[in-house]
Parts: sequence; C-alpha cells; structure tokens
Amino acid sequence: MTKWFNTNYHYIVPEFSSDDQFKVSWTQLFDEINEAQQQGHKVKPVLLGPLSYLYLGKEVEEGFDRLSLLPRLLTAYQAIFAKFEKLGIEWVQVDEPILALELDKAWLDSFKLAYQVIRSDVKVLLATYFDSVVDSLDKIIELDVDGLHIDIAAAPAQLDSVVNQLPSEWVLSAGIINGRNVWRANLHSALQTLKPVKEAVG
Repeated sequence: MTKWFNTNYHYIVPEFSSDDQFKVSWTQLFDEINEAQQQGHKVKPVLLGPLSYLYLGKEVEEGFDRLSLLPRLLTAYQAIFAKFEKLGIEWVQVDEPILALELDKAWLDSFKLAYQVIRSDVKVLLATYFDSVVDSLDKIIELDVDGLHIDIAAAPAQLDSVVNQLPSEWVLSAGIINGRNVWRANLHSALQTLKPVKEAVG
C-alpha cells in the first residue's frame, strides 16, 4: 500500500505484467446506478481515469512499460461507457489526478488518444485535484471532453489561467471547499472568489 498523493489515505498499488487483459466483471456499480435511478435520483458516476490507473501502478516484470497496456485497458473503459449510455447517464466524472504532476511526454501525450477512444454520448467531466494543472493545460484543452474540474482550494493561482483558456463549450467545476480542513469554510469569501468566474464563463 502507498499514500494517495498528499493525503493520509492509502491505496493498494496495482501490479501490471505484459500479458494483462482487462474486462468488466464487477457489476455492482451498474446495479447501484440502476437502483438510485429507480428512486428518482440523477446519477453522475465517478471513475478513476485510465492514465491515472496505470501511472499509479507498477510493473512486476522487467522489460516492459505499463503504459503499453493502455489500448487494452481502454477496451474496458469503452465497455463501461457503453453501459452508462444504456443506463441513460448524462455525465460521468473521470478523475485524472496525475495531470497535476510533472509527467513525461509519453504519458502526457497519451491522454489525447485515450479520450478519443473512450468518447461516447456520455458527457465527461475531467477532474483534477491536489495541485495546479497549469503546466499541462495546453494538453488538457485539446482533449475530447466536456468539462474540467480544478482544485482551487489547493492551488488557487491556477484559476485565472484556466478561465482564460477553457474552451467556450466546456463547463468549469471548481473545488473551493477544503475537505481536509476541520474548520468551517468562509462561504462569503468563497462566493467572492467564484463571482468573477461566473461572469467570465457563464
């Protein structure tokens, strides 16, 4: 196990080998979506993105790069998105926290292909957090997604750059409440921060 970025939470590190195959065999997610919909709820599923999943794992054999597994992994994501379509899901949040890291070119360049391959009629909110994505922003705005979530509790200085470069057809989601702070949030201050954003992006 290792720490989940800069939190005190831990995760089990995925281990990859060159002959790995990926398929959707866990149906609980879809069952719970269906159950929530039957109760009248509008559901927005949240998935860890394919690049972050691979990046946060490790190879268990020498001589291969886990990034080479991406095409096989994307077939599983395609199956998940196809199921979301059948369930009538409008939006899915796909978390790619590694976009806030300093990535090698090969990893950063792989995002464009990945999000072209998994594109469907389900809208994608690409979510980042824990730090600024300004250094990756030129790549992010080329992706085939419908919106971007940024963490302005952890990295408020990125807000202006994102607002100025965000594609006009995208939605912007801003995480402004620090979920790790034990003290009550200053909602008035948060509102003042967000007002100019509302005026800029609508």
